[in-house]
Amino acid sequence: MGPHSERKEQRLLLFSATGTLALSLVGIAIGLLSGAKSILFDGVYSLADAGLTLAAFFAARLIARGAYRRFQYGYWHIEPMLGFVNGSVLLLACAYALIDGVDTVMMGGRNVSFGPGIGYAGASALIGFGMYIYIRRRARGLGSSLLNIDAAAWLFGALLNAGLSAAFVTAVVLEGTQAEKLAAYFDPAILILLAIFLAPLPLRALAAAGREILQIAPADLDAQVSSIAREVAARHGFVEHQSYVTQVGRARFIEIGFVGAAASTTMTLGEQDAIRQEFADAMGGLRPGYWLTIDFTADRRWL
Repeated sequence: MGPHSERKEQRLLLFSATGTLALSLVGIAIGLLSGAKSILFDGVYSLADAGLTLAAFFAARLIARGAYRRFQYGYWHIEPMLGFVNGSVLLLACAYALIDGVDTVMMGGRNVSFGPGIGYAGASALIGFGMYIYIRRRARGLGSSLLNIDAAAWLFGALLNAGLSAAFVTAVVLEGTQAEKLAAYFDPAILILLAIFLAPLPLRALAAAGREILQIAPADLDAQVSSIAREVAARHGFVEHQSYVTQVGRARFIEIGFVGAAASTTMTLGEQDAIRQEFADAMGGLRPGYWLTIDFTADRRWL
């Protein structure tokens, strides 16, 4: 990611954080006035999400700085850490919604003023879907997991508010009918359904971040590197090769060792560099965040 892309990433994150903060304050106010815990929950969640997005903004600025003496591989490791925190917050939000919804149903439901909630939930859903589409399009080609996480958070909020809006409209329609008593269960019921439906989103985010934090080798990257190393070894007469890969955020660390046919095999530095360039070209060219190390030896113990 070049300087222009990095600035674009930072602008999108800051814009997103500002929008999330504004919606959260409105949601908290309407939730308190109407007595709808589902809206209050959405506002508090959005407030936490705004804080996480601001953290992502500062993380993007750190990553753009590149290597530093105390962090000589750069700040790439911050990306999966933020992804793990974000996923944890979303999962806790789902757990809270589920527990609160079940508890309220068991207590006989909750009477709320649905009128203000309909307007807020409907507007928030439209804004959320719009922001999700906008960020996804603007982030295309940037390779930013921070923006991908942020876009997923907007989608999460939009789905939540769309469900709330539908439930509130139904509750208003039931007023004055024989089924009016059911309206008390709409607020907690929609919390339960949304918590169950949306839980897979943060679970997937946690799984992806966990793989990078534990430095589990991505299967597709490992297969690509192994295939290219095998072809390079065959072309240049190496009798053995070994590759190691891992991915942390948008950074990819690749290390390859080639074993020569005999200890007497000689290669100039220029020839070694030509093989490194050949491998890099086969990978699509080196980009910021790619750490490629290629060693040559006659003793497989050094692999």
